[in-house]
Amino acid sequence: MTTTDDAALRALWATMSRAWAAGDAALFASNFSPDCDFTTVRGDKPPGRAGIEAGHDRLFRTLYASTRLDAQVVAVRHLRPGLATVEATSTIRTPDGATLATTHALAVVERTDTGDWRITAFHNMIPAIPKESADVPEPTTPEPARPALRHLAIVARDPEKLADFYTSVFAMELFHRDPDGSCFLSDGYLSLALIKHQLDGDTPVGMNHFGFHIADTAATSESLVAAGTPKPAERFTNRPFAEYRAMDPEGNWFDLSEHGFGGPKPPPATASS
Repeated sequence: MTTTDDAALRALWATMSRAWAAGDAALFASNFSPDCDFTTVRGDKPPGRAGIEAGHDRLFRTLYASTRLDAQVVAVRHLRPGLATVEATSTIRTPDGATLATTHALAVVERTDTGDWRITAFHNMIPAIPKESADVPEPTTPEPARPALRHLAIVARDPEKLADFYTSVFAMELFHRDPDGSCFLSDGYLSLALIKHQLDGDTPVGMNHFGFHIADTAATSESLVAAGTPKPAERFTNRPFAEYRAMDPEGNWFDLSEHGFGGPKPPPATASS
């Protein structure tokens, strides 16, 4: 490999930074091959260059509008002529320099028939905090898992229109639709259910319930009963979300789920996969 090859590889990340600052999703995506295998920090997989462009166009108009990307190539490994892996770090900053997010990526880069380099696989991730960091002391005893608020549900007259609002303004991802038009979105941390309002039903429009991701249904149920609330009821539903419905002392509904609220689980791997 030559220094020219190394310079060309580093230029890809320099172009990404320039495109990010300009809010130019097409220029950003031009660094990737048309069929690039791209994985985001949340595990989403946009379909090739077109998906990368569409996803970043939405980010440049919403969540990361007017931000800049500081991208640095950390290491380059040439596997054979025309094929290399690149490790890079990226930091998204506000116009005044404040850090919004930092990621670490591993990319596979290939030389095309025309001699240009393009990224054919890209896996982005949040870097782990070193255990020896003074800012993160090692716990002396393991702490029990704390139930985490992971789900909100709103009854909506027009779930599709409301879903468009949350995807365009807050860059949430639509991951499921019910046959009745209910929409389910996620920001990668919390899921939002937009439940279709039924004109002949008794449920009013607006906030309906919330949900906790828990580690142990039996233990949580025991705590609820001890607190004087009814035992959680199993939810018989074909939706792949919460398994139990409970309520607090004032009658506010909430869901309990051990498997989480992020959408259907992937099918189990087969012996041939």
